[in-house]
Amino acid sequence: MMTRLRNKIAVIGVFALGCFITFVVLTVKDVIKNIVEDQIKEHTKLKLNSEALKNWKDPPVPVYMQFFLFHIENSEEILQGKQAIVKEVGPYTYKEHRHRSNVFLYDNATISSTTHKSFVFQRNMSVGDPRVDRITTVNIPFVAMLQSLKQTGMAQKMILSLLFALKSSAMFQTHSVEEFLWGYEDPLLKLGHRLLPSIFPDSRFGLFYGANGTDDGVYLFSTGKKDYMDSTKIITWNGQKSLTWWASNTSNMINGTDGATFHPLIKKNEALYIFAPDICRSLHLIFEKDVHVKGISAYRFIVPKETFAIDYLSKEGFCPAMNCQLSGVLNISVCKQGVPIFISSPHFYDGDQKLVKDIGGMKPNMKTDRTFLDIEPMTGFPIRAAKRMQLNLHIEAVDYIAQTGRMRTMILPVIFLNENAVIDDKSAVKLKWALQVMKIVLYIPYVILGAGILLLLISLSLVFVMCSCKKNKEYTPVILKVLNIKTH
Repeated sequence: MMTRLRNKIAVIGVFALGCFITFVVLTVKDVIKNIVEDQIKEHTKLKLNSEALKNWKDPPVPVYMQFFLFHIENSEEILQGKQAIVKEVGPYTYKEHRHRSNVFLYDNATISSTTHKSFVFQRNMSVGDPRVDRITTVNIPFVAMLQSLKQTGMAQKMILSLLFALKSSAMFQTHSVEEFLWGYEDPLLKLGHRLLPSIFPDSRFGLFYGANGTDDGVYLFSTGKKDYMDSTKIITWNGQKSLTWWASNTSNMINGTDGATFHPLIKKNEALYIFAPDICRSLHLIFEKDVHVKGISAYRFIVPKETFAIDYLSKEGFCPAMNCQLSGVLNISVCKQGVPIFISSPHFYDGDQKLVKDIGGMKPNMKTDRTFLDIEPMTGFPIRAAKRMQLNLHIEAVDYIAQTGRMRTMILPVIFLNENAVIDDKSAVKLKWALQVMKIVLYIPYVILGAGILLLLISLSLVFVMCSCKKNKEYTPVILKVLNIKTH
């Protein structure tokens, strides 16, 4: 009876020991996890002479800007009221060099800077020479001037139509790709600059004229010192805490980071916010799926379809004066000096089908047209991204302006941009090594747990063996007696 009791006590003791080991391991697991996460939070803070600050000032991941232009193939027919037909030409690829300058760290856990961008043409990644290749596209300065004429009388319009003819200004013009991107002297702007320099400060026009080697304003960021969730979050832009272009406080909010960095320890159920001054608003991205980039596990975040949906735009206040027309485009004329510029995804992807059908040559494709961000969740480091945006112009015939003919009212695509980046091999190896070290440290409790389970199994085996031996020793004499075998 005593033997059985001792056996039960031994088994219970081993089980209790197992529970204790499991409790200790789980506790250690949480402790180690918290230590690792605290180290990550500390490492990603923008501090003087830190690696995080160095990488923030000069991002190591190479960025490329690809331009795809829409060449108009039937400009005369468009003026006669026919459907516009365009042909996509590109890419013309430029390496984008980014550098944060005028960096100042403040005692209140903030940091200010400007981001200078310069572009260097990459011939081996392009379809041709932008200095030689020519495209026919809409005359944007002409359209901008037409916009300002809508409320003028017949006489003024007729006079200006004559002036346009004298200056050889037309709805569509042909220029080299380089001129269209980086600038050319426009006869209308030249005249305006001569007569009204305060209204027309420059005689040159280009979609990105003046953007090479300049910055987009002064930013004040959080360093993440007080709260890691605020790491590199924008506090003010050009001294403003919010925008003034839109119809609600929500639409005017400056949310999130500038897209170059994010807070560490990203969760799948959160939204990542980015402020994009080139489209005059903030937007958010949501988790789509797990991906792998050069052997690194990442979360893919995408811009949701609702971002350019007309119901969403109206509800959030992005439709002042009811200027939203179709889902898939956003009218940003409020922040572009009244020029009727509409932005969308390339080829009107995820937009109203009328946008696609109105323009011959549009072929939406999720693979090439969607904006996405692949981010390593532990560090919050973007390892692959593609920001894809199309610039369109709202055009229509204007009474008494002969140059507009009998054009249909349409949203005409002009160019789409693919600003993309993929982590380079050197940075990928460095990041993988750091992640591997973190994983090894996090696996230590599981190694201890495994060793504990193994020891418990050995202990239980020994207990059962001992119990078996004791039983044999206890009953052997009885068996021998029954068999009538003598022992010496």
